[in-house]
Amino acid sequence: MKSDALILTWRVLTLCLLAMTWACRSEPPPSYIRLAGPAPVLADVPGSRALLVVFWASWCPPCVEETPQLRALAESPPEGLQVVVFSHDADARAVESFFKGPPPPDFHLRVDVGKKVARSYGVEQLPTSILVVDGRLVARFPGPRDWDSKAMRRLLERLTREPADRAAGPAD
Repeated sequence: MKSDALILTWRVLTLCLLAMTWACRSEPPPSYIRLAGPAPVLADVPGSRALLVVFWASWCPPCVEETPQLRALAESPPEGLQVVVFSHDADARAVESFFKGPPPPDFHLRVDVGKKVARSYGVEQLPTSILVVDGRLVARFPGPRDWDSKAMRRLLERLTREPADRAAGPAD
């Protein structure tokens, strides 16, 4: 009887230690491509030290997949960061139909007529997001992302805080 209780106690302690060890693990940072150089100038965007410029479309399945996480990030971004979404939809009505009304105001959404902005940023696939800090290209995030994850938020906070001369360094 005592040995059964002792075995059970050890199993419970072992499970607790394993759970604490797992909870203390840090997630690896999300992948991205390091960029350097001046960013193309964007007219009529929020004045902010850092912009996450997102190229997106309502008809793009990976874009639709990341929309809830992108929305959460846009509604509560790291300090100094604003999200700006450029839609590849034909017109604003298609976007409004997707959102069942006006797009979220925190998206600062614009329809990229003729895909001019996408071309100026070298965007060839959707979704693609580019982090611009102090007018300089910092990082490219191709494909859908879990924008609201702790790891992504930590990465965005770190990238928006680093000095301009670090932006030309290697990717993490």
